[in-house]
Amino acid sequence: MLDGILDLVKDQALGAITNNANVPADKKEAAVETTTDAIVDGIKNNISLDNITSLLGIGGDSDLSSNQMVSSIQTSVVSSLSEKVGLSKEVAGSIAAAVVPALLQLLSKKSGDSNDSFSFDSLLE
Repeated sequence: MLDGILDLVKDQALGAITNNANVPADKKEAAVETTTDAIVDGIKNNISLDNITSLLGIGGDSDLSSNQMVSSIQTSVVSSLSEKVGLSKEVAGSIAAAVVPALLQLLSKKSGDSNDSFSFDSLLE
């Protein structure tokens, strides 16, 4: 289950970072790894039964700016990219803003799909 989440996170991060001209070529791989680690850690640290209910309500056009979990994970991604990779907070913020909401919407969609085996509940185990 965690491998599936890691793959989704890496795919989202890779797209946002590869297409960002403000990320130097020699830092792109580190940025993808750092973003992936920060998001996975953020999900693990923020997941609870209450947050699962909140995440399941994330729809395609939801305003995620007021979602506390999204905000917390984005802050973590910005800090990690700034401190570990040396990106400016503006560039790190643009990556976090592109990756985190899209990823959580995708995970919410997968969780609500009866044909998909993904479940946020598995992260609580």
